[in-house]
Amino acid sequence: MKHEHIVSIDPALCIGCGLCVSDCPTATIRMDGKTAVVTGRGCIQCGHCQAICPQGAVSLSGFAEAPETITPSMHVDADSLLGQLKARRSVRQFSAREIPPEAIRQIIEAGRYTPTGTNKQGVSYTVLQQGIQEVEAQAIRLFRGLKRVVDLVYSGLRGIEIDDHFLFKNAKAVIVIKGADAVDAALAASSMELMAQSLGLGVFYSGFFTMVTRLSAKIRKRLGIRRGEKAITTLVLGYPAVRYLRTAQRKPADVLFD
Repeated sequence: MKHEHIVSIDPALCIGCGLCVSDCPTATIRMDGKTAVVTGRGCIQCGHCQAICPQGAVSLSGFAEAPETITPSMHVDADSLLGQLKARRSVRQFSAREIPPEAIRQIIEAGRYTPTGTNKQGVSYTVLQQGIQEVEAQAIRLFRGLKRVVDLVYSGLRGIEIDDHFLFKNAKAVIVIKGADAVDAALAASSMELMAQSLGLGVFYSGFFTMVTRLSAKIRKRLGIRRGEKAITTLVLGYPAVRYLRTAQRKPADVLFD
């Protein structure tokens, strides 16, 4: 059951600074004399008012955890972040090492805290670990039937044998990112990949598996894809069995400055 999220402002703590009013994206908060008040109209529960209040006068009900104080340690060094982005590779060779539950939890948290349009928070996740082989076997049977069609539009697959582990490469975990909004889910997947890489995991996006989910009601049911949702992308995860020594070269950015 979904919890109701209600914004409240404690008048005993409010100092009337107006920061919550000026930062509210939906003009849900206004000043009543020297105190901020919630109008109750249009609120998307984004939490800006709670995050910006210097007195902690604003609260949102219905959440399991309290907000955290933002500290300097939460900020990422720009050079390190860019280095991580440059160093990433799509990893398709994995070791037999198991992924600890805490790592999976942190990867999901990275997705959960990724922003969504109008704060819909409509992204959901299916984690496959014990059922990887079963789901992959179902998907491989379908994909083998599609290969001739795929070969017409993707030449890179023509010389490749579709073995029993073609889609998941003997990985230890697969996370399917689902939702009605493709942009929201794709942004979450990008954050999750960064988290996985920071944990020492290798990742690749299995676009072919995501494609197969469109064709199989049985697989969609197994993944818990609800009406109005679809699988947007699939992260295949494991500890790398290879080590890359250099970054990959890229074309110059195509940028138009005004």
